[in-house]
This record gives sequence, C-alpha cells and structure tokens, in this order.
Amino acid sequence: MRVGFIGAGNMAHAILSGIAKSKVLNCKDIFISNRSKEKLDDLKATFGFNVSTDNSYVLKNAKDVLFICVKPQVFDSISKDLKKLIGKKQLVVSIMAGKTVEYLQKSLGTKNIVRVMPNTPCLVGAGISAVSASKEAIKDKNYKEVLNVLKTIGEVVEVEEKYINAVTQVSGASPAWIFMMIEALSDGGVECGLPRDLAYKFAMNAVYGSGKLALDKYAENKTHPGVLKDMVTSPAGTTIEGVRVLEENGFRGAIIDAIMQSYSRSLEL
Repeated sequence: MRVGFIGAGNMAHAILSGIAKSKVLNCKDIFISNRSKEKLDDLKATFGFNVSTDNSYVLKNAKDVLFICVKPQVFDSISKDLKKLIGKKQLVVSIMAGKTVEYLQKSLGTKNIVRVMPNTPCLVGAGISAVSASKEAIKDKNYKEVLNVLKTIGEVVEVEEKYINAVTQVSGASPAWIFMMIEALSDGGVECGLPRDLAYKFAMNAVYGSGKLALDKYAENKTHPGVLKDMVTSPAGTTIEGVRVLEENGFRGAIIDAIMQSYSRSLEL
C-alpha cells in the first residue's frame, strides 16, 4: 500500500513514527510533503521516507491512501490543487478539526473520505482516535489498513460523524487543560514546600495513574469515576476539604464551559 501525507506536523509525525516503529507499512512506500524542508530532511534521515516540498509529488506517488494533516485554515488554500490530482480510487484520510466528510467530498471531488480525530498522547503511543468514514470509504479495500495504521499510536474507536466535534473537545483539546492542571498541582506543591522537580513528578504520576485506574475499572465493571473519587475522600479528611474548595470555585462548571466554548469554535472552522 502506497501512502501519502500532506503536512508533517505533530500528529502526522506521530502517525509516521507509529508506522516506522511497528513496521505495519514499508517506509519506502510512504511519501510526504511539507512546507518546512527541515522537518522533511529529519523524517527522511530518521525513517527513510520519501519527501518533497511539492504536494503533487505525493499525490502522484501515493496511489492508495492520502492523509491530509494540515491545519483547517490552510486546507482551503490548497484544496483546488489537491482536487485536480486526487485519483478516484485514492482513500483520503483527514485529521483536520471541523471539516466534515460532506465538505471534504465536495472540496476534493471524491466520495472516499475518512475523518479522524486523534489526540496529542498519540505522540507516545497512548492516544485515542475517533474515526468516521463515508459508506464508500468503509467499502474501500484499504480502509482496514488505515485503521491498523492508527492503532500503532493508540486506541481506535469508530463513531458516527455527529459525535466527532464533541470528541474533538473531550479527547482532542482536553490534554491542554490536563497539562494546565498538572502545572497547577505542581504550583500547589511548591506552595506547600516541595521542590519543583518533585512537585512535577508527583503531579504527573498522579494524573497518569488516575487515568489508568479509571480506564481499568471502567473496562472491568463500568465503575463510575465518582466511585473512585469517593474512595479517596475520607470523612472529615484532607481530600474532601479540597473537593469542597474546588466545588466552591466552579471546578466542574469551568471544565464544562471550556468544552462547550471549544465545541462552538469547532463548528466555525
């Protein structure tokens, strides 16, 4: 299978790294274009991919699957040129936020569209990608291979497209807020006298371990996160005092509002 990538940003780099490390595809069958020659040179030197600053080079050589990994704002400036070169049998995979399957079909002149929303933990193989595809794409012989490629960077969940924008916030945007929380937890630790490096170490591991515990317990018997929270909060203890302060300051409401505001923005893209 010959695969192309338009754009070589963080998410594209994560997918490409997953391909190379898992050997799910031959690196010699991967073609990449990007505006930054420095990034391309690094990908070629590290993995042996075929690279060019010319998008047409990718479209002419990647006969089977084309990943579009540019920012949504950039897409409209290149879509006309892409439309001229995309083959009817090429399966097009988009990781752009806000661009619907229908919009991409009209913009690119093909029915074979797969829409993917990955998240930044994909950079360390611990991500999750939501996938929604047109009925034509699902029937494509290479569709399952695309899913296998995405599985090299984390879990893959096929969803109805109407859920993609919500997934974009709950999964795609939320790592930024979690990193902010790690910063805040660390700042609190420093305020209490911890050295900064220790504060970061304990905060990061608490977030990592809590996420793994929640995942494992939910997979085991659908344990609600609230039950896990109750396990930590002893009567009249220190944790419940912190819970009270967070609730008084609108902790849950702020997160919900952030998701809804980001969701509204995604509909504008």
